[in-house]
Formats: sequence, C-alpha cells, structure tokens
Amino acid sequence: MSIIVGLFGYSLAAIIYLLFSLLLLTTKQSGFQRQALSLAVFFTFIWAVLGAAQMRFSFALGYFYSLESLRNGLWMLLLYATIAPRFSFGNLLQGSWRRKGVLLGLLVIALLQLLAAIFHVPLNQFWLISQLSQAVVGLWLIEQLYRRIDVTARPTIKPMCLGLGSVFAFDFSLYANALITSGISFDFWVLRGLVAILAAPLVLLSARRVKRWSTKIYVSRDVIYHSTLLLVAGAYLLMMALVGYYLRYEGGDWGSIAQNGFFALSVLVLVSLFLSEKLRKQLKVQITKHFFANKYEYREEWMKFAAVLEDDGISPYAIALKAINQPFDCHFASLAIVENGRFIVKASYNLREDDSQILACLEHLGMAAIEHQWIVDIAELKADPSVVPFKVSTLDLQQITKFAYVIPTSTAAGFKGAILLSPPTSIHSVNWEDRDLMRAISRQLAVYLNLHRSNLALAESQQFDTFNRMSAYLVHDLKNVLAQLQLLSKNAIKHKHNPEFIDDAFDTVDSAASRLRKVVAHLSNKQRIDTVVAPFNLLRALQQVLKVKVSNLPAPELDYQIGSDFELVGDQERFINVLSHLVQNAQDASDESGQVLLRASLQAQTCLVEVEDKGVGMSVDFIDNRLFKPFDTTKGNAGMGVGAYDAKRFVEELGGHIQVISKQGEGSLFKLFLPIHKI
Repeated sequence: MSIIVGLFGYSLAAIIYLLFSLLLLTTKQSGFQRQALSLAVFFTFIWAVLGAAQMRFSFALGYFYSLESLRNGLWMLLLYATIAPRFSFGNLLQGSWRRKGVLLGLLVIALLQLLAAIFHVPLNQFWLISQLSQAVVGLWLIEQLYRRIDVTARPTIKPMCLGLGSVFAFDFSLYANALITSGISFDFWVLRGLVAILAAPLVLLSARRVKRWSTKIYVSRDVIYHSTLLLVAGAYLLMMALVGYYLRYEGGDWGSIAQNGFFALSVLVLVSLFLSEKLRKQLKVQITKHFFANKYEYREEWMKFAAVLEDDGISPYAIALKAINQPFDCHFASLAIVENGRFIVKASYNLREDDSQILACLEHLGMAAIEHQWIVDIAELKADPSVVPFKVSTLDLQQITKFAYVIPTSTAAGFKGAILLSPPTSIHSVNWEDRDLMRAISRQLAVYLNLHRSNLALAESQQFDTFNRMSAYLVHDLKNVLAQLQLLSKNAIKHKHNPEFIDDAFDTVDSAASRLRKVVAHLSNKQRIDTVVAPFNLLRALQQVLKVKVSNLPAPELDYQIGSDFELVGDQERFINVLSHLVQNAQDASDESGQVLLRASLQAQTCLVEVEDKGVGMSVDFIDNRLFKPFDTTKGNAGMGVGAYDAKRFVEELGGHIQVISKQGEGSLFKLFLPIHKI
C-alpha cells in the first residue's frame, strides 16, 4: 500500500511540475530570477520522475540523492536571488569565495553521490548529514528572505516561503530521523511526492505575483473553487483516515467497528459542511479575493468618479446619483436623504421623483438599510427574508419591480440617505466586489453631500453674520447722528434766537440727514457702502470731532502740530466717526475733572494722530484679547463693541497701524499711524 501511495505521489508531482515548467517556457519575461525558477521547477520534475522510478524499480539511492542536491541548489539559488534582486550568473562566478563555495560544495556533493551510485558504493552517515545540511541551509535562506524583504512585498513571496519551507522542513525531519535511527523511514519517504505537490501551487502563486518572474496564467475561478473543495475534502478524509487507523490500532478486537463508524461519521460531517451554501459562498469569496486580480481597475474607477464630481452644471444630488450609477449603468436610479425623520427624494434618473416604487422602497427598506448599513438585494430578499439582519414583509416588496438594490449612505456627522438602483446592465451579475464598490462610492458620496449641506448652512450663517455686523455698524452711525441732534437740542434752549446758531443748526440737520440717507441705502443694499476715498483737511476734521464731543466732560482739547492746509487721503466721514468713538471712550474712562487730549503731528512719511486720557486705563490682557474683538463691550447695553475694532480696521485699510499704550489707574494712549499719500 505504501509503495502505491509513494508511486502515485511522485508521479502526480512529476506531471504537475512538468506543466509548471511548460508554462514558464511560454513567458516572455527574462532575468536571472526567472531563469533560476525555470531550472528549479524543471529539475524538480526530473527529481519526481526519478522518485517514481525508484519506487517502482528500487535502484540505488545515490542517483536520487545526486539529483536532489542539484534541485536543492537551484531552489537555494532562487531564494538568494530574490533576497538580492540584482544578482546574476556573473555575480555568482565573480562573487566572494563563500558564495562560490556553497555552489561548488553542492556540485561536488552531487557528483560524489552520482559516482557512489555508479560504482555501487554504499551510502553512509556522511550522505545523510549532507542532505540534512541542505535542508537547514534552505530553511535559513527562507527565513532570511522573509525577514529582509520589505513588509509591503511580503504577501507576494509568502506563498513561496510556505511551499519551499514545507519541502525543506519535511526533508529536515526525514534526514534527522534517519540519523537518529540509522536508517531512512519508508513511511517518510513515500510522502515526499505529496509534499512536493502541496508546494507547487504556492510557488506558482508567488511566480504569478512577482512581476519579474511572472507568467500570464489564466485559471478559471470555478476550477480553483472546485479544486480547493477537492483538496480540502481530501485533506480532511486523509486526516480522518489516520485518526481511524489509530483507533483501530489501539482498539483491539472492536477497533475495526470503531474505525468504520468513525470514518462514516467523518464523511457525514464533511458532506453536511460542503452542502452548506453559506460555507460555499464564503469559500468562493476568499478564493476570488486572494487568488485573482480585482474585477475593477480601482485607479481608473476613482478617476472617473472624481471627474463626475467636478461637473457643476447640475445639482450635487444629481451628480452623486450619476457617480454611483456610472460603473453599473442602471436603467433606473434614485437618491433620497433623511430630513426631519422622513425621506426626501433629491434626484432621480429615468423616473419621476414621486414614483410609487421609489416611495415603496424607501418606506419598507430605506431606514432599515441605513440603520444596519446593509446593501439590500431586493430579489434575494424576496426569495429568502432571512438574508438580511432585520425583519421585512415580502408581501410589501412584490410591487417593487424597477429596483434591485438599496444602498445606504451616511456619515457619523448625522447625514443619512439611501440610493436605489435597478439591475445593472454593465455586468452579468453582482458579486462581493461589486458590493464593495457600491459601498465605497456611497461612503464617499455621503461625505460629499454632507459637505454640500454644511456649506449651505455655513453660507446661510454667514449671511446672517454679515447682516448682524452691518446692523452693528449702522447702529453705531445712528448713535453719532443721535449725539449731534441731542447736542443741537441742548444748545437750542440758550441760543435759538442767535442767527449764527440757527445757521449752524441747519448744517447739523443737513449732516444728520445725509448720514440717515446712507443708513437707509445700507439697509436697502444689505451691505455697508463706504464713501469714495478722497483728500480731506485734517484740521477741519479734528475740529469737527471736538465740536461733536465738546458737550461731554471732560471736554477734549486739540494739540495740532501740522500746517493748517495739510490733507489726508481717505473717507473723511468715517475718519471723523472713528476719532469720535475713541474720544468718547476716553471721556467715558475719565472723571469729569480729568483730561482728554487729541493730538496730531508728523513723523517722517507718517501722520500720527493720538487720543490720550488720564482715566482708569486697561490691562495688557484686555488689550491683547478683548479691546479689538468685535461685539465685545464693557459698557453693557450702552455699547455695541465695534468702535475700537472699526478704528483698527479703518487704519489698516489705509495702510497704517494702531498702537495702544495703557496702564491701569494712569490712563491710555491710542496712536494712529496714517500713511501720507501725495496726490
């Protein structure tokens, strides 16, 4: 029986490695690694043929050992060349003596083994040690290869390491046992062909993955699937047979019954497992994932997806629907999002948005698909409701004929939606990879649509923010108008019969009316409209500030150190408003008996305007963190918190800067450095 197993194993190994060798001959790839692989596979074929012949005719083992040494040497050469990709035959001949010594040693051992067989020299312990050493070196090279290679490249060479590792590990066990027992175990020997068979597909897989070795081999998924089933079944039955043999060996007189009963039970378990549709599907998916290239070229798919998102001629929802429908070319499609707990259809393809089937899909499957993040196959669900992790009435689904899939799309930020697709026309059937693509695209679209909705909310918020800011500035302007009119009303009691006062009053009313017209224009245009920048007389502008604020105590004083005809370039009215606010702040921070000084001077090419008071002052932290922050005021309802911010912004718009020097209990000094523009 053992001879039959050994003959069968070596013969089948010879056939497999012959086919492997022929496949390698059909490739156009060149290079030392590919040549070493071809030689190693071919000599393994010769080794298997000689092993089968030795099992049949029982000739001297020296011939077999000699060929085995050559085979081992070629596999070691491939392993070393994989560790050093630039390695070649030239490097081998011109390299270090250590490297050449290993090769020369293997050749000498192979030659001596061949001569021993020819001249009928009996094999002794030396030959066993030499074969054991080859197994050790082979395992060491495999370990070096796996440890040294880049982590990202390990999946490509891992199958080969497992395959060759099993061969060398089995040889190590064989010859180590032979040295201990002073003889080769025949039970070990007959299994070597089977071990070589198990290594072949693993080496072939690496040969296919590593580009510089690769051969363009097409193997049907079904062939691999059924071959895997047979291999698993065979391995399982072999294991059960060994366990049954052990039971029979240990069981005495009733061992035969125990063995047969155990074997029958194991067959029953195997059949029940392989009749499981779930197990078969999972096995098929794993084979497709790990043994075949991807169905989609994801780089191209992602570039197409990005190109669709760049389309700005349609709504974002229509873009999203077009992006997910592109790879599948469905005849009908629809996209809906959840708003206030209900679905709102945002886009449809070849359908009205109020189509009854859209509403039925969303009503019966939409929320459940989103909650469980489950791509619902409607046809599969109709046939078997247990395929989904939620309950649904199949009677409600009978009316749905246009759609085949419900795809959830949601984000952790709270965006929720569902995409409905009819049966794809671009592919024959939908498998796990199609579902993965659906899931990947839907997740990206969820982010895309959530970003779109966030941008809309932000734009709306910015509109309100702009309006609020404008309102604050306008209220600030109205306060200045109010101050003018209050001053006019206060002085009218004493001076209403004075002709000069009446003329000045009309000027004040005209100025107030002009400002109110601006306020109305600002509100009508929903934005702040500044006057045209033009030269203005600095002295008259400062005098206007004093005129507006002279009624408040302490009355401001002017220290003007520039010529009376000096002009600045800017918005005169806004300049007056800014200075008026700073003077008002200085007055508010001072006692009525204090002092507020408005000063103007020249420094090089800069006009320096200063507002100084001897009031309560400000802390450094307040100046750094609150003084120029808009809408932050210390005056409660009496202030808007935009005066200092507006002053800083005005000065910087002119190209200057503002400096604040203050000390609590001693007062504050605002310095406005304004550039001088020659016109």
